[in-house]
Amino acid sequence: MQTLTIANSKKQKTSYNFSPELELLLCCTRTKIDDKIAERIKILVKQDIDWQYLVQTAMTHGVMPLLYWNLKNTCPESVPNHALNFIRKVAQHNSGNNLILTQELVNVLRLFQTHQIPALPFKGPLLATSVYGNLSLRYISDLDILVSQENFQKAADLLVAQGYKYCEEANVRWESHLIKDDGIHNIDLHCEIVPRHLSCSISENYWWENTEPFSLAGLTVPNLLPEAQFFLICLNGNKECWKSLNRICDVAEVIRAYPQMDWQEILDKADKLRCKRLVALALFLAKDLLQAPVPEAVLERIQLYPKVKVLAQQITQQLFVESNERILEVHRCLFHIKTRENLQSKIQVLVDLMNYSGWLQPTEKDLDLVKLPKNFYFLYYLVRPIRVFQKYQRTLLEYIGIKI
Repeated sequence: MQTLTIANSKKQKTSYNFSPELELLLCCTRTKIDDKIAERIKILVKQDIDWQYLVQTAMTHGVMPLLYWNLKNTCPESVPNHALNFIRKVAQHNSGNNLILTQELVNVLRLFQTHQIPALPFKGPLLATSVYGNLSLRYISDLDILVSQENFQKAADLLVAQGYKYCEEANVRWESHLIKDDGIHNIDLHCEIVPRHLSCSISENYWWENTEPFSLAGLTVPNLLPEAQFFLICLNGNKECWKSLNRICDVAEVIRAYPQMDWQEILDKADKLRCKRLVALALFLAKDLLQAPVPEAVLERIQLYPKVKVLAQQITQQLFVESNERILEVHRCLFHIKTRENLQSKIQVLVDLMNYSGWLQPTEKDLDLVKLPKNFYFLYYLVRPIRVFQKYQRTLLEYIGIKI
């Protein structure tokens, strides 16, 4: 593949006054553009665009296929040849990988059917074909498949027998990551779609009970109903703290693909599960950044959550700013606390995320702070959360809702 040197740019901005490169990217990050957006793209392309920065940002945020699709269909003659050629090659490479992964998904699902393992694929090729309407328009890095807890190990063993290997550093309680030596075939095998402490008490049966048949490459597979698809995309984006544009694009495209979605069912479900803030946040982002066609009645409802709008603005301001990974772990914890709607949920999320991130594991500093006999080592697990709380107490209390 031809390469284009990618360099960092100083044109990043952290407000809604986006640089021409970022505005162009946002205009192109959608499957359908109207005449107004098309004209805006034509105007932006003629400006002094830093194509290296634009391409770098599109790749980082997983939206290169849409960038190429809309530039090609709107004003290819205005894009410098070297940039358009590179974007085209990346998009073509993505299309080839997507075809490979789609065929692999079909093969794996047939394998599971043969061994009587019910499986629910989600995101990946299903989202690309049913929502984006084109397998080539969404970047697919792996295949996500949900199986029951009872069938989880059996399914994993079948994949290992097909040449997959465990990626131990990526395995967590609710999923196992398996990969083949070629690096292309990646599968996230789930026993939970989203970890329980981030899923707003959605029952395990919810996903299985809200599917419909869908034809994928000649095989009939279960696909989530539009309303369930919407909830999954919201939960998944929230899990990742909305740190990449493709997550927000997924929300916008689900809304575009299913104009007849039952919004009353969605809002009632969000109210019942106490995840109204989470859903409102997804809608704010999709509407503000990508002009998702959110119904007026729904917009009126989410306007009732001004704190969520502030959080959406904060996410937008940081969306295209590089983050330090160590800072990001703290941000992730605080972000999830902020999106919960009552004190009990906030505390539960805090404890679960501290446990998952390893913050509850005693460190050398904890051992040096208090000298305990070997038989009382377990007491260090009490020292550790106290030290973490002391370090972040002001920020944590403010996120929980207690002013100091």
